[in-house]
Amino acid sequence: MTALPASLVAGALMSSAGVAWLADARPGMAAKAAAPPIMYADAVSRVARERARSVVLLHSIRRREATADPYEGFIAPISEGLGSGIVIDSTGLILTNAHVIEHATDVHVRRPDGRDVATTLVGIDTDSDLAIVQALDATGLVPAPLGDSDRAEVGSFVVAIGSPLGFHHTVTAGVLSAKSRGFDNLGVEFLQTDAAINPGSSGGPLLDLSGRVIGVNTAIVSEGGQNIGLNFAIPINTVKQELAALRTNTVTHAWIGIQLARLSATGVDALGLANTEAGLMITAVDATGPAALAGVQPSDVLLRMAADPPVRAADVQRRIRTMRPGTTIQLIVLRDGEQIEVPVVLGVRSPKN
Repeated sequence: MTALPASLVAGALMSSAGVAWLADARPGMAAKAAAPPIMYADAVSRVARERARSVVLLHSIRRREATADPYEGFIAPISEGLGSGIVIDSTGLILTNAHVIEHATDVHVRRPDGRDVATTLVGIDTDSDLAIVQALDATGLVPAPLGDSDRAEVGSFVVAIGSPLGFHHTVTAGVLSAKSRGFDNLGVEFLQTDAAINPGSSGGPLLDLSGRVIGVNTAIVSEGGQNIGLNFAIPINTVKQELAALRTNTVTHAWIGIQLARLSATGVDALGLANTEAGLMITAVDATGPAALAGVQPSDVLLRMAADPPVRAADVQRRIRTMRPGTTIQLIVLRDGEQIEVPVVLGVRSPKN
């Protein structure tokens, strides 16, 4: 990618802020946390109870020959990892994160009765960080219903269940803090929540208070590695788009080869854009990618993708992920004050891009 100075691109700054409960200020009165509403507490306990047999602990083992590295010393022949999984059908299909089982030679599921059961790999997509394994014995496993992450509202209560640090069936609760959080140019957008997750929670469900899965818990953002309430889940609607291909291990993603950044208010004004059509600045173009071959240039402003109805600039990358490589799309870009249409033939995303 060729980087572009981004004087018109809005910067992003992550900061942390403490949240304190209001305390009784009368002399001699100790600060007391306000108790949660009874109805909310009842709902969380009900979700935890009803999904007890839908969330499993995953134990991954990687076996390899023992070797000696001159820089790292002796490398053990076996490494282990822990994660979580969501039962998605009655035959024992389990949805999890790809990073939980990637490179594993053996993956075991701990059933609700405490027994460990072997699994086989069904499908994996490291690009979306999703995978499916099949438990060889589904006794006691109950599938969790999949919800609609698009309809989930910011500020609504959510429940996370998983196995952080191996503590099986740990339940935490919070709110849906934000939607459509993007961290890269893959087109993957995340749900943000303050329901605590930690290493080992990956692959477990984020649930609404009806007990429906609205996300797959995946990552935390923190400077020191500890949980600070910035936790992220893959929306279940993104998962649904891939389930059929994951079941046959045939997931592919289209690729366009551009990086995008939000325009600042100053940038919108300078380019004469109305707020309703404000686009995204193309900050870099892969020199060998589909967009470059089509003539897309750094500093072009992506306004939308021609379709019926038109696709907003903010949704272009997400829409591309649902398309087949080889599909031709029409990008509408602003260049030197003029709107132009650029046809782009989508390529195939590979690990290197």
